Amino acid sequence: MLVVLERHPTNQVPNNSISDLTDLQERFFLLQRESSKQKIAHIFLIEGFASTGKGSILQSLTIRLDPRKFKVYSPYVDQSEDRGYPFLWNFWRVVPRYGEFLFYLNTYYSRLAYLRCEKKINLAEYDHRLLSILNTERILSKDKIIVHKFFLHISKKDQKKRLEDSKKKKKEWELSRFDKDQGEHYNRYFEIFDSILSSSRTIDSPWQIISCDKKDDTKLLVFEAILERLERILQFDSRSALQSINHGMELIP
Repeated sequence: MLVVLERHPTNQVPNNSISDLTDLQERFFLLQRESSKQKIAHIFLIEGFASTGKGSILQSLTIRLDPRKFKVYSPYVDQSEDRGYPFLWNFWRVVPRYGEFLFYLNTYYSRLAYLRCEKKINLAEYDHRLLSILNTERILSKDKIIVHKFFLHISKKDQKKRLEDSKKKKKEWELSRFDKDQGEHYNRYFEIFDSILSSSRTIDSPWQIISCDKKDDTKLLVFEAILERLERILQFDSRSALQSINHGMELIP
């Protein structure tokens, strides 16, 4: 039974406009700096359907950040790099230090969805791996490494259009085999992702579902969701801090 994606609106409207993007990026940098001061690490899971602009969103998120204090991890979902090791072995190797950011694309959730869709694991293995993920996220969150989960949602119609546009513009090289597989089996992945989202919502690491019908709006919605969550966790008002800097009350590096 579908319980998450089907009920989620795909016409979300951001509170900011694209002209506010620079300010949002500056505020994100200030929150990165505050996280470093408080020695709290953050893992941002950028998950979702193919052709939702994850790469462009990542570029907007990281362009103003201190490059010494964040890293990006984006493994191939359809290629196993952990044979002979536990399911989360690769992920544990890139867990950030206290005060640092990790942006995680093609996450263990995508890997799990792919394995289930291709019937490469049985239900018992699927349940075991999902439990391992949830236990890992809980342990990390209790130890000052906060996991933020964002799912980029797009309709079947819009995804098909974007995949066709990539083909027309000879940009198919941007698409992985996993992306193409999603395009061919959208309904199947929809059900699997819906099940994963429903089973992995927790108090410590809830999912935030972002509409991707309009690319600029998607960037703004992701920024707004991240800033709101970081400000609450860090007890830090990035808007006021930026205003103080703009008024010359503080110097920004």
